[in-house]
Amino acid sequence: MALFKLMKHTCTLKSLYCVNNAIVSYSQKQELISNITYENASSNSLNETCEDLSSFTPYYPKTFNLAAYINNSELLQNLLHLNVNLSKIEKKPYIAEKVLKLNSETIGNFILFIKDYVDANEIGNFITKNPLILYESLEDLSIRINYLHSKQFSNTEVRRIISKNPYWLMFSTTRIDRRLGYFQNKFNLCGSEVRGLTAKQPRLITYNLHHVITNTFVIKEEMGFEDQELKKLLLDKPKLWMLNQRALLERFKYIHNVMNIPHSIILLCPEVLLSRNFRVKQRHMFLKKLGRDQFDPKKENFVPLKALVEGTDVEFCKKYAKCNVSDFNTFLKTI
Repeated sequence: MALFKLMKHTCTLKSLYCVNNAIVSYSQKQELISNITYENASSNSLNETCEDLSSFTPYYPKTFNLAAYINNSELLQNLLHLNVNLSKIEKKPYIAEKVLKLNSETIGNFILFIKDYVDANEIGNFITKNPLILYESLEDLSIRINYLHSKQFSNTEVRRIISKNPYWLMFSTTRIDRRLGYFQNKFNLCGSEVRGLTAKQPRLITYNLHHVITNTFVIKEEMGFEDQELKKLLLDKPKLWMLNQRALLERFKYIHNVMNIPHSIILLCPEVLLSRNFRVKQRHMFLKKLGRDQFDPKKENFVPLKALVEGTDVEFCKKYAKCNVSDFNTFLKTI
């Protein structure tokens, strides 16, 4: 009733505002004003109304801060105990609103289910990355786990797949089956190779398929790797299929065209394609200045390609450049 009275009082004030701003004669304005009653305008009535409203939850726009709800929300308090990062969740207001509608029982049931597949200290991070997993039914989640076992994935592999890819359980068994079938057919993989690829990089299986197809084209057609070489790259470094196409091609062109490294040697050290281009360039140019840019394992003074991407600068200089790191730092200032 108090809320209704305040609304009525507000409407009365709005009516007065309209009268004051309307283009009417003075007499008409006085007549209209005289007909307006202020039955709720007394200070006592208004104070009483405001006091009653204090129990209502304040309105927050869609860009609200979840911290405003924590004191009165057992759900959010439980999520904090699990080390869920609420600041990341609230960046997407529609997700934050859905999370607020959950109840603590839902969270508890999910924790009992997921603890067999995700380490206890990682559950909070798991939910932070994909809070909408809490809206999936436990029955569906169990079916998706059972599917993996039916495909002969070991318990260790299943655990790794779920823990490393929080979005895996959002995919139906039909979608996952199609994705696994795509990789098996496209790259001519046997069952054990499909399982190995999935366990090694579970994010790739649920990754944007258009991106995967485009990277396959880039690696095969633009970089020139044969089908068997393509397969080896996929099994060794599946992350290559999730890289930006332009960056991947730029790295390859420098290594293959500028450094004259053949495909066969790149296959021995595919991680060189995962490193940022400037790192490879800096170390290669320094070795070239020293006359040590010799990457052919059949020749003397061989320097493995991995020297360009692994270890610290100190280790690189000591092991491969055979100089002091200060010399390398001085060189970097000249380029």
